[in-house]
Amino acid sequence: MIWALATVAVAAVVAYLVAGFAMERISRQTQNVASEKGFHQWLHENLKITRDQELRLEAIERAFEDERIRLRKEIDAAGVHLAEVIRSHEAKSPEARDALAKLAAQQGLLQESTLDHFFAMKAYLDEKQGEMLLQWTCDSIVNGHHN
Repeated sequence: MIWALATVAVAAVVAYLVAGFAMERISRQTQNVASEKGFHQWLHENLKITRDQELRLEAIERAFEDERIRLRKEIDAAGVHLAEVIRSHEAKSPEARDALAKLAAQQGLLQESTLDHFFAMKAYLDEKQGEMLLQWTCDSIVNGHHN
């Protein structure tokens, strides 16, 4: 009887974690699309980007988008791997800790790439535009992306 209850409890916890992971992933993808659109709208509305700047920034944006997609796929794969590991290992096991560390490392690479992207863009802005972009970046880090 205890074994059956323990099995049901473990199955419920795993189902909860997997469902939470899936919902977070869907939410994150939706938020990313909205925040990217919001950022570009903000960029044009607030920085008054010139046509020349827009052309220069397009190449940076395309390169970043390719990198962002690649890193998102790696983050998703690391998340799936973590979910698989926690199905068959203790939460504090070396395997679970390693899988979690790999996920965190991939997320860190995306954050680093995002910051590199902002500073690459800043190089093509005038001083006032650059300061506004830097302020938006700092506000986004502290408060989350806003439109």
